[in-house]
Amino acid sequence: MSNIVLRPYQANDFNQVIQLFLLNTPKYFCPPEQHDLESFLKDELEYYYVAADGVDILACGGCNVEGQTGWLSWYMVHPSHHGKGLGRMLAEHNLKILERNEQVTDIQVRTSQLVYPFYEKLGFELYETKDDYWGKGMHLYKMKLNRKLSAK
Repeated sequence: MSNIVLRPYQANDFNQVIQLFLLNTPKYFCPPEQHDLESFLKDELEYYYVAADGVDILACGGCNVEGQTGWLSWYMVHPSHHGKGLGRMLAEHNLKILERNEQVTDIQVRTSQLVYPFYEKLGFELYETKDDYWGKGMHLYKMKLNRKLSAK
């Protein structure tokens, strides 16, 4: 991972991020979610980062703030790089951004039953589930970070 650069998302990254989504669909995402991702990238992102090897985007993920809640948003890793630490690198970067924000009192993520173990390793705890939320067989798992945010 020594040649991996973490940098802010740019509009010209759009097609590669969509390609990452497609490479992870239908295993981790439902096809109709592509529209939500496209809307997010065009109109809703606050802090969004990509991990690139110079040419190719290998992972992406970000965070945003709604009221006093910080959210991790739209994490994807190229299937050939799953388990190599790129998701953790992005998540830790975004958690630092949220933890430095004086407005944020808690941090949450909405994910699926397939990915929630990744967030558990980061200290998140499950507090709600909804079956078939994202699509048939793809359940919503709501999680909160289980650590006190540092004094600001």
